[in-house]
Amino acid sequence: MTRRLLRMFLALVLCTGVISCAVISTAAYAASPMAMVRAAHFSPDTPGVDVYLKKFSGGDTNLFVPNATYAGVSPYIQVKAGIYLVTMRPHGAAPSTPALLSWTLNAQAGLVYTIAGVGTGAARHGIVLHDELTQPPAGTGKVRVIQAASRAPKADVSAVNGPSLATNVSFTATTAYTQVPAGDWSLQAHSVHNPSLTTSQTVSIPSGSVTSVLLLDGKQGGLAIRTVLDGASAPVPPSGGVPAGGGGMASVISGHGRGGTGWKLPIMLISVSGLAVLAAVSRRRARSS
Repeated sequence: MTRRLLRMFLALVLCTGVISCAVISTAAYAASPMAMVRAAHFSPDTPGVDVYLKKFSGGDTNLFVPNATYAGVSPYIQVKAGIYLVTMRPHGAAPSTPALLSWTLNAQAGLVYTIAGVGTGAARHGIVLHDELTQPPAGTGKVRVIQAASRAPKADVSAVNGPSLATNVSFTATTAYTQVPAGDWSLQAHSVHNPSLTTSQTVSIPSGSVTSVLLLDGKQGGLAIRTVLDGASAPVPPSGGVPAGGGGMASVISGHGRGGTGWKLPIMLISVSGLAVLAAVSRRRARSS
C-alpha cells in the first residue's frame, strides 16, 4: 500500500508539473506582448540586402531577414513590442558596415507591419506599412495596393468590370483595404502622368484572404503587378538572431511571468497534495506498528 501511495504522489507531482507549464506559458505570453513584422525589398536598383533590427533600448544589431531581393516579401516574424532601428546592408556585409538605408520602426503590441526599402538612387528610403490580417467573410477577399513603382509618381489601379483599387496613388503610398468578391480578377495599372506606361495582370483573390497588390518597376522597363497574401502569411516565432529577447518564453525561463505568480498555484498544489499523501503513509505505518 505504501508503494502504491508513493506512486500516486509521483503521478500527482508529474500532473501538477504539466499544469505548471501551462500556467507559466499563459502568464509569460501576457507579460511579453508581441508585434508581427515582415521585410520587403521594393528598390529596383538595389541588389540583395540583409535586413537588421536593433532595439533602441539596447542590445546587438541582429540579422532579421538575409538576402532580401527586389520584389521579395518575407514571412511575418514575431518580435517584442518596442522601438527598433531598421538597417539594410549589402548581402553578406558585416553588421559594422555602413548601412545603405536606416529608419525607425515603432512596433506596438498586437499590430502588424511591413518594413520596406523603396525608391532608386539618392531617393531610396525606408518606409513602415501598417498591415491588416483580419479575415473578411467567406466568399470575399480584402485587397489593397502598395504603390512601389518609381517610374509612376502617381498611378491608378483598377479591376476590369470591377472596382477601382487605387486612384492617383503616389509612389511609396499604400491604399486602404477594399473588400471584393473572391475569384480571379484582371487588374490594369497605368501612370497618371504617362498613360502609355501601363500594365495588366490576372490575379487570384482567395476566399477569406487579405491580399496586397504590389505595383512595381518592371525588370525590362515599364510596370509590373504581383500579389502577396497578407492574411495567409503565417507568423514564425523568433529564433537565433531575431531581436525578440527570448520571445514570449523569456519569463518562463526566469519564472517571472506576471511577476512570478505563474509558479505559485502549481507549487501550492504539489505541496498540499504531497502533505496529504505523506500523512496517509504515516497513518498506514502507525497502524502496521
